[in-house]
Amino acid sequence: MNKRYTIILIYILLTFTSYSNDTTLNIRAQKIAIDNIGNIYSINDFLITKYLTNKQIKTFSIKTLGTLHHIDVTNGLRVLLYFKDFQKILFLDSQLSQNGDPIELSNLELEQTSLVGSSFNNGFWIYNQANNELLRFNQNMEITIKSGNIKRLLNIDIQPNFMVEHNGKLYLNSPNIGILLFDIYGAYLKTIPITQLTSFQIQYPYIFYAYADKFYSYNINTFETHTITEIPKDCKEIIYNGNNCYWHFTNSIKINNCIN
Repeated sequence: MNKRYTIILIYILLTFTSYSNDTTLNIRAQKIAIDNIGNIYSINDFLITKYLTNKQIKTFSIKTLGTLHHIDVTNGLRVLLYFKDFQKILFLDSQLSQNGDPIELSNLELEQTSLVGSSFNNGFWIYNQANNELLRFNQNMEITIKSGNIKRLLNIDIQPNFMVEHNGKLYLNSPNIGILLFDIYGAYLKTIPITQLTSFQIQYPYIFYAYADKFYSYNINTFETHTITEIPKDCKEIIYNGNNCYWHFTNSIKINNCIN
């Protein structure tokens, strides 16, 4: 770690407070992710920093790997990193140490992979744009599930930009259509009619998402939408991890319980 990052980390340690309601952390981040127990992951240029709830700080440099396209912290013990430009997947453990060699999707003839996400039992999903298909790999790098060509099967023009697995279901977001729901075997179930999203969080039976200047919840079972709160103009995003809301500002992250 160079001197600049050492100084930044010392400053954060001195200002770090416990994760209680209405806590503000002096963290500057271009992007953030929050796992289910409240660990914060910040991404700045070529450095990932993990702020653990026990006040420890871990870092991982991605300078030699290129631009990070997506981080999936669904499983905090096996953090997924996807470098789309180089078609590489890398896993980190809970201490942000590299877990195995990078997975080269080009070696699997999957050069047109547009999305990657974590799956149960240390597996992962990819969306192959070449044939509009979902593929699931197990931890031994074996393909266990193929959805078939989704565009052809459903006769719709999907343009997916985000996906996440939760509670035995896979949620594939296509902003022009909505959130396509699949079971754990890759079979299509239904489309949830929420459009124009870039990301969301699932806490079954609710989907939490930001749209325009408000933060909403949608009940998958009752189809009811509830406005939770307004979003300030200087707030980049709100993430809800099932316990707290994390408000991402340019120079700070505010933590509170915005959901009753």
